[in-house]
Amino acid sequence: MKTTIHLKLDRQTPFANGHEFGATGPYERILGKIEFAIDPKDPANQNVVDLDKAPHNKYGLVEFSGDLDILKPVDMRRGNQRILYDVNNRGNKTILPHMNDAEPGPDPMTLAHAGNGFLMRHGYTMVWSGWHGDLLPINGLLTAELPEATENGKRLQGTIRQEFIVEQPGVLSMPLSGDLSIRNYEAVNLNTSQAFFTRRRRETDPREPIGPKEWAFAEANVDQSTGSTTIKASASSCYLKSGFKPGWIYELIYKTEGSRIMGLGLIGIRDLISFLRYETHDSEGYPNPLAEHVEKAY
Repeated sequence: MKTTIHLKLDRQTPFANGHEFGATGPYERILGKIEFAIDPKDPANQNVVDLDKAPHNKYGLVEFSGDLDILKPVDMRRGNQRILYDVNNRGNKTILPHMNDAEPGPDPMTLAHAGNGFLMRHGYTMVWSGWHGDLLPINGLLTAELPEATENGKRLQGTIRQEFIVEQPGVLSMPLSGDLSIRNYEAVNLNTSQAFFTRRRRETDPREPIGPKEWAFAEANVDQSTGSTTIKASASSCYLKSGFKPGWIYELIYKTEGSRIMGLGLIGIRDLISFLRYETHDSEGYPNPLAEHVEKAY
Protein backbone atom coordinates (compact mmCIF):
# COMPACT_ATOMS: atom_id res chain seq x y z
CA MET A 1 0.00 0.00 0.00
CA LYS A 2 1.44 3.38 -0.94
CA THR A 3 1.55 6.38 1.37
CA THR A 4 -1.74 8.16 2.01
CA ILE A 5 -1.40 11.95 1.95
CA HIS A 6 -3.88 14.60 3.02
CA LEU A 7 -3.35 18.34 2.51
CA LYS A 8 -4.71 20.80 5.07
CA LEU A 9 -4.02 24.17 3.48
CA ASP A 10 -5.34 27.15 5.41
CA ARG A 11 -3.61 30.22 3.96
CA GLN A 12 -3.01 31.46 0.43
CA THR A 13 -1.67 34.97 0.12
CA PRO A 14 0.22 37.21 -2.35
CA PHE A 15 3.99 37.43 -1.88
CA ALA A 16 5.81 40.79 -1.89
CA ASN A 17 2.54 42.68 -2.53
CA GLY A 18 2.21 41.12 -5.98
CA HIS A 19 5.63 42.27 -7.20
CA GLU A 20 6.37 41.12 -10.77
CA PHE A 21 9.55 39.00 -11.01
CA GLY A 22 10.44 39.41 -14.67
CA ALA A 23 8.82 36.97 -17.08
CA THR A 24 7.70 34.74 -14.18
CA GLY A 25 5.37 37.38 -12.79
CA PRO A 26 4.03 37.55 -9.23
CA TYR A 27 4.43 34.88 -6.55
CA GLU A 28 2.13 33.59 -3.81
CA ARG A 29 2.49 31.68 -0.54
CA ILE A 30 0.44 28.58 0.29
CA LEU A 31 0.64 27.39 3.90
CA GLY A 32 -0.82 24.62 6.00
CA LYS A 33 -0.01 21.09 7.03
CA ILE A 34 0.43 17.77 5.31
CA GLU A 35 -0.71 14.55 6.94
CA PHE A 36 0.86 11.19 6.11
CA ALA A 37 -0.17 7.60 6.72
CA ILE A 38 2.45 5.04 5.68
CA ASP A 39 2.51 1.26 5.53
CA PRO A 40 5.06 0.03 8.12
CA LYS A 41 5.42 -3.22 6.14
CA ASP A 42 6.41 -1.47 2.91
CA PRO A 43 10.03 -2.45 2.08
CA ALA A 44 10.72 1.18 1.18
CA ASN A 45 10.14 2.16 4.82
CA GLN A 46 12.19 -0.52 6.55
CA ASN A 47 15.19 1.70 7.25
CA VAL A 48 13.18 3.75 9.76
CA VAL A 49 14.37 2.81 13.25
CA ASP A 50 11.60 1.62 15.61
CA LEU A 51 8.91 1.80 12.92
CA ASP A 52 7.76 -1.63 14.13
CA LYS A 53 7.01 -0.01 17.51
CA ALA A 54 4.84 2.81 16.11
CA PRO A 55 1.11 3.07 16.86
CA HIS A 56 -1.21 2.15 13.97
CA ASN A 57 -4.54 3.53 12.83
CA LYS A 58 -7.51 1.26 12.07
CA TYR A 59 -6.03 0.49 8.64
CA GLY A 60 -2.69 -0.59 10.09
CA LEU A 61 -0.93 2.57 8.90
CA VAL A 62 1.44 4.83 10.84
CA GLU A 63 0.30 8.46 10.94
CA PHE A 64 2.35 11.65 11.27
CA SER A 65 2.24 15.22 9.99
CA GLY A 66 4.31 18.32 9.32
CA ASP A 67 4.09 21.98 8.43
CA LEU A 68 3.92 22.83 4.71
CA ASP A 69 4.96 26.10 3.07
CA ILE A 70 5.03 26.68 -0.70
CA LEU A 71 6.24 29.80 -2.50
CA LYS A 72 5.19 29.54 -6.16
CA PRO A 73 4.43 31.59 -9.25
CA VAL A 74 0.79 32.64 -9.32
CA ASP A 75 0.68 31.40 -12.91
CA MET A 76 2.61 28.11 -12.84
CA ARG A 77 2.80 28.12 -16.64
CA ARG A 78 5.18 31.08 -16.39
CA GLY A 79 7.50 29.22 -13.99
CA ASN A 80 10.28 26.80 -14.90
CA GLN A 81 8.43 23.67 -13.70
CA ARG A 82 11.10 23.05 -11.07
CA ILE A 83 10.63 22.49 -7.33
CA LEU A 84 13.53 23.60 -5.15
CA TYR A 85 13.06 21.91 -1.77
CA ASP A 86 14.81 23.62 1.13
CA VAL A 87 15.94 20.99 3.65
CA ASN A 88 15.48 23.46 6.49
CA ASN A 89 18.03 23.72 9.27
CA ARG A 90 16.45 23.10 12.68
CA GLY A 91 13.16 24.44 11.36
CA ASN A 92 14.69 27.60 9.86
CA LYS A 93 14.20 28.50 6.20
CA THR A 94 17.59 29.01 4.55
CA ILE A 95 17.24 28.95 0.76
CA LEU A 96 16.26 32.60 0.19
CA PRO A 97 19.09 34.11 2.29
CA HIS A 98 21.60 31.71 0.72
CA MET A 99 20.50 31.89 -2.92
CA ASN A 100 18.92 35.35 -3.12
CA ASP A 101 20.98 37.27 -0.53
CA ALA A 102 17.61 37.92 1.11
CA GLU A 103 16.66 39.10 4.55
CA PRO A 104 16.23 35.99 6.74
CA GLY A 105 12.94 35.30 8.49
CA PRO A 106 10.52 32.51 9.34
CA ASP A 107 7.61 34.08 7.42
CA PRO A 108 8.88 35.44 4.08
CA MET A 109 6.26 37.87 2.82
CA THR A 110 7.97 41.10 1.72
CA LEU A 111 10.16 42.17 -1.18
CA ALA A 112 13.08 42.22 1.27
CA HIS A 113 12.54 38.49 1.79
CA ALA A 114 12.94 38.02 -1.98
CA GLY A 115 16.40 39.60 -1.88
CA ASN A 116 17.74 40.01 -5.38
CA GLY A 117 14.89 37.88 -6.75
CA PHE A 118 17.20 35.37 -8.44
CA LEU A 119 15.10 32.25 -7.80
CA MET A 120 11.86 34.01 -8.67
CA ARG A 121 13.14 35.48 -11.93
CA HIS A 122 14.19 31.97 -12.92
CA GLY A 123 10.74 30.61 -12.10
CA TYR A 124 11.50 28.19 -9.24
CA THR A 125 8.83 26.96 -6.85
CA MET A 126 10.23 26.82 -3.30
CA VAL A 127 8.90 24.21 -0.90
CA TRP A 128 9.50 23.88 2.84
CA SER A 129 8.13 21.28 5.23
CA GLY A 130 8.53 20.33 8.86
CA TRP A 131 10.61 17.20 9.36
CA HIS A 132 12.32 17.71 12.75
CA GLY A 133 10.20 15.85 15.29
CA ASP A 134 12.06 17.27 18.29
CA LEU A 135 11.31 20.96 17.63
CA LEU A 136 8.64 23.01 19.37
CA PRO A 137 6.37 25.28 17.29
CA ILE A 138 7.81 28.60 18.47
CA ASN A 139 9.33 31.57 16.62
CA GLY A 140 7.93 30.35 13.32
CA LEU A 141 9.99 27.15 13.21
CA LEU A 142 8.87 24.41 10.82
CA THR A 143 7.93 21.37 12.88
CA ALA A 144 6.68 17.81 12.51
CA GLU A 145 4.43 15.77 14.77
CA LEU A 146 5.96 12.31 14.90
CA PRO A 147 4.62 9.40 16.98
CA GLU A 148 6.47 7.84 19.89
CA ALA A 149 7.65 4.26 19.86
CA THR A 150 6.13 1.96 22.47
CA GLU A 151 6.81 -1.57 23.62
CA ASN A 152 4.12 -3.65 25.32
CA GLY A 153 2.05 -0.49 25.57
CA LYS A 154 4.75 1.42 27.44
CA ARG A 155 7.05 4.29 26.45
CA LEU A 156 10.63 3.27 25.71
CA GLN A 157 13.22 4.02 28.39
CA GLY A 158 16.94 4.45 27.94
CA THR A 159 20.06 6.43 28.72
CA ILE A 160 20.69 9.74 26.99
CA ARG A 161 23.68 12.08 26.78
CA GLN A 162 23.21 15.85 26.54
CA GLU A 163 25.71 18.72 26.23
CA PHE A 164 25.21 22.31 27.42
CA ILE A 165 27.28 25.34 26.41
CA VAL A 166 26.20 28.80 27.55
CA GLU A 167 27.44 32.07 26.07
CA GLN A 168 26.55 34.49 28.85
CA PRO A 169 27.48 34.56 32.55
CA GLY A 170 24.86 34.17 35.26
CA VAL A 171 23.02 31.17 33.80
CA LEU A 172 21.90 28.90 36.64
CA SER A 173 19.69 26.39 34.82
CA MET A 174 19.28 24.97 31.35
CA PRO A 175 16.51 22.95 29.68
CA LEU A 176 17.66 19.35 29.33
CA SER A 177 17.40 19.71 25.55
CA GLY A 178 19.94 22.54 25.66
CA ASP A 179 17.56 24.94 23.90
CA LEU A 180 14.05 26.25 24.59
CA SER A 181 12.99 25.46 21.01
CA ILE A 182 13.82 21.75 21.35
CA ARG A 183 11.66 19.17 23.12
CA ASN A 184 13.18 17.81 26.32
CA TYR A 185 13.85 14.18 27.07
CA GLU A 186 12.64 14.33 30.64
CA ALA A 187 14.45 12.59 33.49
CA VAL A 188 12.60 9.60 34.94
CA ASN A 189 14.53 9.87 38.22
CA LEU A 190 15.35 13.22 39.86
CA ASN A 191 17.97 11.63 42.12
CA THR A 192 21.22 13.20 40.87
CA SER A 193 23.30 10.32 42.23
CA GLN A 194 21.71 8.20 39.50
CA ALA A 195 23.05 10.52 36.76
CA PHE A 196 26.55 11.54 35.66
CA PHE A 197 27.35 15.25 35.24
CA THR A 198 30.75 16.61 34.09
CA ARG A 199 32.36 19.73 32.69
CA ARG A 200 35.47 20.53 30.67
CA ARG A 201 36.98 23.66 29.17
CA ARG A 202 37.87 22.21 25.78
CA GLU A 203 36.58 19.22 23.85
CA THR A 204 39.81 17.23 24.33
CA ASP A 205 40.19 18.06 28.06
CA PRO A 206 39.46 15.37 30.65
CA ARG A 207 35.96 15.56 32.11
CA GLU A 208 35.67 16.98 35.62
CA PRO A 209 32.88 15.27 37.62
CA ILE A 210 30.28 17.53 39.22
CA GLY A 211 29.14 16.08 42.54
CA PRO A 212 25.47 15.10 42.96
CA LYS A 213 25.00 17.74 45.69
CA GLU A 214 26.28 20.54 43.43
CA TRP A 215 23.36 20.37 40.99
CA ALA A 216 19.75 19.27 40.67
CA PHE A 217 17.06 18.40 38.18
CA ALA A 218 15.44 21.77 38.71
CA GLU A 219 14.72 25.17 37.16
CA ALA A 220 16.01 28.47 38.55
CA ASN A 221 13.77 31.52 38.21
CA VAL A 222 15.11 34.98 39.08
CA ASP A 223 12.65 37.69 40.17
CA GLN A 224 13.80 40.74 38.20
CA SER A 225 12.29 43.17 40.72
CA THR A 226 13.81 41.69 43.88
CA GLY A 227 16.74 39.71 42.51
CA SER A 228 15.69 36.65 44.51
CA THR A 229 16.04 33.21 42.96
CA THR A 230 13.48 30.44 43.25
CA ILE A 231 14.52 26.85 42.60
CA LYS A 232 11.78 24.44 41.52
CA ALA A 233 12.27 20.72 40.94
CA SER A 234 11.83 19.83 37.28
CA ALA A 235 12.22 16.69 35.18
CA SER A 236 13.07 18.86 32.18
CA SER A 237 15.74 21.24 33.55
CA CYS A 238 19.22 21.09 35.00
CA TYR A 239 20.24 23.53 37.78
CA LEU A 240 23.88 24.13 38.74
CA LYS A 241 24.38 25.89 42.08
CA SER A 242 27.59 27.65 41.02
CA GLY A 243 26.18 28.57 37.59
CA PHE A 244 27.32 27.52 34.14
CA LYS A 245 30.67 28.95 33.02
CA PRO A 246 30.42 30.56 29.57
CA GLY A 247 32.16 28.51 26.89
CA TRP A 248 32.61 25.41 29.02
CA ILE A 249 31.22 22.07 27.85
CA TYR A 250 28.83 20.46 30.33
CA GLU A 251 27.77 16.87 29.75
CA LEU A 252 24.85 15.13 31.44
CA ILE A 253 24.09 11.42 31.14
CA TYR A 254 20.78 10.34 32.62
CA LYS A 255 17.82 7.98 32.22
CA THR A 256 14.82 9.14 30.22
CA GLU A 257 11.70 7.82 28.51
CA GLY A 258 9.81 8.61 25.33
CA SER A 259 11.41 8.08 21.92
CA ARG A 260 9.94 9.76 18.85
CA ILE A 261 10.38 7.89 15.56
CA MET A 262 12.57 10.55 14.01
CA GLY A 263 13.21 8.78 10.71
CA LEU A 264 9.61 9.44 9.71
CA GLY A 265 10.58 13.08 9.10
CA LEU A 266 12.77 12.02 6.16
CA ILE A 267 10.07 9.67 4.89
CA GLY A 268 7.78 12.73 4.88
CA ILE A 269 10.20 14.69 2.68
CA ARG A 270 10.39 11.79 0.23
CA ASP A 271 6.66 11.30 -0.03
CA LEU A 272 5.81 15.02 -0.10
CA ILE A 273 8.06 15.66 -3.09
CA SER A 274 6.73 12.59 -4.87
CA PHE A 275 3.16 13.77 -4.27
CA LEU A 276 3.81 17.34 -5.48
CA ARG A 277 5.54 16.09 -8.62
CA TYR A 278 3.29 13.23 -9.70
CA GLU A 279 -0.17 13.40 -8.11
CA THR A 280 -3.16 15.56 -9.03
CA HIS A 281 -5.18 15.13 -5.80
CA ASP A 282 -4.65 13.97 -2.24
CA SER A 283 -6.39 10.98 -0.64
CA GLU A 284 -9.54 13.03 0.00
CA GLY A 285 -9.74 14.64 -3.41
CA TYR A 286 -8.09 17.96 -2.49
CA PRO A 287 -6.13 19.27 -5.50
CA ASN A 288 -2.35 19.35 -5.54
CA PRO A 289 -1.55 23.08 -6.03
CA LEU A 290 1.42 22.19 -8.26
CA ALA A 291 -0.27 19.45 -10.28
CA GLU A 292 0.91 19.01 -13.87
CA HIS A 293 3.40 21.88 -13.55
CA VAL A 294 6.47 20.06 -12.16
CA GLU A 295 9.06 18.40 -14.37
CA LYS A 296 11.91 18.13 -11.87
CA ALA A 297 12.46 18.45 -8.12
CA TYR A 298 15.77 19.42 -6.56
